[in-house]
Amino acid sequence: MRERTPKVSAARRSFLRAVGAGFATFPFLRTLEDSVAHAAGESPPLRFVTMYHPHGVAAETWVMRDADTETSFDLTFTEPTSGAACPLAPLDRHKSRLLVIEGIDLLSNAFGHDSAGTILTGSRINESLGRTGNSSLDQFLAVDMGLGKSTRITSIELAVGTDSAATGETLSYGAGGVPLPKIIDPVRAFDRLFGGLVLSDDPATRDAAQRQQRLGKTLVDFLNADAGRLRARLAPAEQQKLDQHMTALADLEKQLAPMTGTMPSCPSSPIRPDPTQFPELKRYFGGEPYFDAITDAHIDLLALAFACDITRFATLYLGDLSYDGNPLGLPPDNHGSVAHTYDGSPVGTNGNPMGNGTPSTWALLAKFNGYAYSKVARMMDRLTDYGIVDSTLVYASSDMGNPALHSTRNVPTVLGGGLNGKFRMGRRLKAPPDCPTANLACKPGDADFNGTANNHLLVSIAQAFGVAIDSFGTQPNVADRNGALAGLI
Repeated sequence: MRERTPKVSAARRSFLRAVGAGFATFPFLRTLEDSVAHAAGESPPLRFVTMYHPHGVAAETWVMRDADTETSFDLTFTEPTSGAACPLAPLDRHKSRLLVIEGIDLLSNAFGHDSAGTILTGSRINESLGRTGNSSLDQFLAVDMGLGKSTRITSIELAVGTDSAATGETLSYGAGGVPLPKIIDPVRAFDRLFGGLVLSDDPATRDAAQRQQRLGKTLVDFLNADAGRLRARLAPAEQQKLDQHMTALADLEKQLAPMTGTMPSCPSSPIRPDPTQFPELKRYFGGEPYFDAITDAHIDLLALAFACDITRFATLYLGDLSYDGNPLGLPPDNHGSVAHTYDGSPVGTNGNPMGNGTPSTWALLAKFNGYAYSKVARMMDRLTDYGIVDSTLVYASSDMGNPALHSTRNVPTVLGGGLNGKFRMGRRLKAPPDCPTANLACKPGDADFNGTANNHLLVSIAQAFGVAIDSFGTQPNVADRNGALAGLI
């Protein structure tokens, strides 16, 4: 299919003429252009970030309560039996921009912890080949449909603690279901997103940048001269937005830059600061105490990159806090001593009457869940700060519902943002039960199993991005991969 070059609107043409050709490569010009276009009545571009968190969820603290309705619900309650706070509480300040969905199933053939690869592909997993049956939704939209073509970075894939390409440890897959590499170092992510904006292909620009480096100037110092000249040509509203972005970029560089010394001269690569906040990066190799700082840095970088229209598609694979003295006071092995010890009530065991469960285990898992959703809230905070939350979709999920059972049914599903009104936010939705009352123990593949595959959600997201599809993924049951998810619009 031949792609057409998008037309430039009158508002954008007018803005670009006023600014002048000399600023065509200025890093924040795109977001200022978007601001002008939006003020003229145009819809801002759509953005999509998927955030994965491990270990499933303590359903008792997560599900709708009896008093909750679709549009009136509480995220700040305490579960009475365990005394655990609802893990969605950090998102309460964004409640009007949330869709919390219960009952979504990952119809994965893989062992629970290996099913992250199904979240964005809706695919069965070929574990012997280490791939899925198709590309992930982020890549389908950004690459196959060309929606990432107009930005400098088509998409970016980040992770905390693991750069493994195993199907259980990555979200993004290219053509043929081949896993894409992830960046786990925030410094590398910074270079990938922002470095080329400073050291362009123009020899004079490169020479100037290198001279500034030798003088010990920072990336933001180099940009400030151009920013000052550009600022004089902008209206007050755009001046304020430019100042905001320059401040944010300066703060990010301070966070990543070494405390002393000057930056090296790098004639063919961007500035690469020394990451003093995270001297180790990998899980099992001493990186765990730095995972929180790494997570925050990744989130801040992604939000700024979205605001600058450097990219519109991203995935972020979060880690846990498995180390002695972690800030949540959890056991040092979050996997074995938190996720695997979770003993759910019938609410958390796919409806099976297996006893009342052990409330103390709900509280442990809920505490980790709350940490994970605090990071989703941080993403929403940053997108709100930049004024782009309503044009962005944040999709947060996990590979399991009940982690002790390794069950991929009833996985936690949270959508945040809004996609310019494509979805009706500020609601809680609940899919129909997977199993009839007469057979609560039914499983995927049984004749009476009627689960809601996440494929339907993926179809809905693609349609919200203007892609006319009615099927996504490679589930063997056609009904599981066909059709949008009811109730989102």
